[in-house]
Amino acid sequence: MFKFSHIFYLLITIIIFENNLSANNSNFINDVEIFNQDQTINVVIEIPAGTIEKWEIGKDGIKIEHEISEGKLRKIDYLPYPFNYGFIPQTLLPLDKKGDGDPLDVIIIGPSIERGSIIKVKPIGAILVLDNGEIDTKIITLSLNNTNLSKMNTINDIKKNYIGLFDIILVWLKNYKGEVVEIKGMINKQASLEYIQKYHLEFKNKK
Repeated sequence: MFKFSHIFYLLITIIIFENNLSANNSNFINDVEIFNQDQTINVVIEIPAGTIEKWEIGKDGIKIEHEISEGKLRKIDYLPYPFNYGFIPQTLLPLDKKGDGDPLDVIIIGPSIERGSIIKVKPIGAILVLDNGEIDTKIITLSLNNTNLSKMNTINDIKKNYIGLFDIILVWLKNYKGEVVEIKGMINKQASLEYIQKYHLEFKNKK
């Protein structure tokens, strides 16, 4: 027979499990704030560096799902992602303004980070991209860790101290889909923060 203590611990386990489920149902798009007081932003990881599977946030903002293309789970037929990839919560590239209808994409340079993680990153610029005529700009950020790379503050810092890094990113972006996307240019740190703010306002106006 179960003792009272066994029943008590069973009830506690059920409560903790239900609380975890509730936490997991928080909305990655709507419930995560963007800006921090230390000039970092918060981002959600969809694809860890070094992987080839294409995952993306669902339209409901709750689950990150393996993308399906032509009835198959999508994998990149190219080199693995050389960076972590995700999105910036509470942003929107609206369809009626030549966007893709999704949150703003973000590249996170640094060691591989687990899918579904919400982390603080340092924005340093952006790559202006058109994909099939749609705005598909990538905000460039650095993960925060104890590496010298994490201490850089601008795209020029990266170009000067980590020769070839941006060449790798640009070549990868142009070719990972098996088709060439149009790279329109790059913008600096301040302009990228203004860009994020612009599409944050689009998100707020659509709510």
